[in-house]
Amino acid sequence: MIRLTGLIWLLCSSWLHPVHVSVTNVDLDPVRGKVELSVKIFADDFQDIILHKYGVQLNIIEREDPGDKISAVNEYIHEALQLVFNGTETVDLQFVEAKLNEEAIWLFYRYEHHGKIRKVDIVNRVMLEKFSDQTNLMIVTFNEKQNGYRLDNKTTELSFYIKK
Repeated sequence: MIRLTGLIWLLCSSWLHPVHVSVTNVDLDPVRGKVELSVKIFADDFQDIILHKYGVQLNIIEREDPGDKISAVNEYIHEALQLVFNGTETVDLQFVEAKLNEEAIWLFYRYEHHGKIRKVDIVNRVMLEKFSDQTNLMIVTFNEKQNGYRLDNKTTELSFYIKK
């Protein structure tokens, strides 16, 4: 019965959120080189893409923690979301935790850069291969300033310099 209910919810959920959007928060401490990143993705869409790309069945909708399936989740995030510092150092995000709610999964990552961060390049292709109308909102915070960006299939990259 639970599987049937989950299947019905999965089939109906595409009509419940016709907007395809993810939210990524990047908090940078450019002097100490610390980075905290969080990504929020609709659970049903994310389950579909993980199953399609890696053959791994997640049950986020049923509020099941990814558990040992987290390696497929992390592989997807590493492929779809890249950060490069100072033009040369590709950031290797370290998984911290996943939090589930009724309609989304939040994924939390950290990274520690040795030295100052002067330039940041970000590529965000989260869910773009699944939806042509996907929007990826980016909220970047550093030096006590918060900047918002909207990325999509036409614009997947952003770059900025961090000034003192």
